[in-house]
Amino acid sequence: MRPYKDLQSILNSRLVSSLPPADSRVLRRRLLAAAALLLTRPSLAQDGGAAEEGGGGGEGVLVMMEELQPFSFLDEQRQPAGYAVELARELLTRADLPGSFEIGSWTRVLAKGRGRGAVLIPAIVRLPEREKEYYWLGSIARRRGMVYRLKRRREVKPRNFEELRHYRTAVVIGDASEREMLRLGLDPSQHLDRCADYAVALRRLFAGRVDLLSISQGVAPTVLKQHGYPFEAMEPVLKLPESLPSMALSLATDAPTRQKLQRAFDAMKRDGRMAEIAARYPTLPQEP
Repeated sequence: MRPYKDLQSILNSRLVSSLPPADSRVLRRRLLAAAALLLTRPSLAQDGGAAEEGGGGGEGVLVMMEELQPFSFLDEQRQPAGYAVELARELLTRADLPGSFEIGSWTRVLAKGRGRGAVLIPAIVRLPEREKEYYWLGSIARRRGMVYRLKRRREVKPRNFEELRHYRTAVVIGDASEREMLRLGLDPSQHLDRCADYAVALRRLFAGRVDLLSISQGVAPTVLKQHGYPFEAMEPVLKLPESLPSMALSLATDAPTRQKLQRAFDAMKRDGRMAEIAARYPTLPQEP
């Protein structure tokens, strides 16, 4: 409610009241239009609701996520929802810390995580090259990477990782799928089509501009449905090694905040609360 109260105080201020009636009406209309535009931006709307997450004071923890169902997405009320969102809310409540939620592009998520303190990324795959870039609270699921083709593309048939060099595979920039392909020795300029997000990758795949798509098996059905494509049109051709989606904190996070979140994470895993939340998302493989 704070932005609304601030707007009211501006509209009722002496500055606005002292203007001629015509100018005052114009200024009021412009202020109201600007406020309406700002409040429809997801990150601002989320921050307003997230201020009540947890307790304490100060700026709190910034929870950064991409829109990737079922981990994190905006529901019908344009509020953050999903497995990782539920875990983050539980974590902040237990740690008694305030928090705000922002859903953006994956490149923005990574940039925020490297650029400031008290940033929580509740769902990021733990990879060797990322190990020193974050403080890792722990894993939240298992991930099986998969390379898919369209069923109608029978001519696309890599039998092993080496044969991926004969095709172009769509990956999301900065995603674990891209890192996996690079680790296999594929050349990003020759063998990969690096996309800003899965909407772009799927559009290129179904348009025939790329041959294959690398994506997590656990999220593939919901991602295709989210963007209006039939998962039944896809089939897996190669299976990649398993990895662990995890919760990570920016390295610049202060020690007291980090310790509170680590204790809260360990407790929710130990007492079964994490497993209880995970049970609501059966498509996500859980740790044994």
